[in-house]
Amino acid sequence: MPVGFGLMGAVCLAGLVLAVMSSDLFGRAPPPVGQVVADPTQIAVVDADTLRLNDRVVRLAGIAVPQRGETCHDGSGQDFDCGVAAANALAALVREAPVDCQLHGADGMGRALAVCEAGGRELNRALVDAGWARADRSSPALAAAESAARSSRRGLWVSGQNSW
Repeated sequence: MPVGFGLMGAVCLAGLVLAVMSSDLFGRAPPPVGQVVADPTQIAVVDADTLRLNDRVVRLAGIAVPQRGETCHDGSGQDFDCGVAAANALAALVREAPVDCQLHGADGMGRALAVCEAGGRELNRALVDAGWARADRSSPALAAAESAARSSRRGLWVSGQNSW
């Protein structure tokens, strides 16, 4: 009997057929919880809201950032890559400081969601405060910080025209 047809797979053992949903074949991984700490030499900025700490990829929870290649305008109307600028801002925050992340589950892509700190600063909030990220719907506590960054025209809001 063939194995794997759509969402269901079948295994034939001594005339017995056992159907197993493919997503349950190896069990479901529990959501990531706990703590991940990395020294500066073990930190890589993947994009503006994602870090690789040692061998673990974590996404900063509660924020939304522009993707690389998205265009924004600076104060003089010149275009710049919003995603690269936001990633550079995150890189500056983690440069030369250990990162400590508290894991709080996973996103839809399986990346651990985390609130992270470096050099005594919460990275999630620091990016919003500096205007390089928006507060997402799951984090109303950061909405005031986003509003302040917008009204002060910090980071992505420097021109008052960016709408990513």
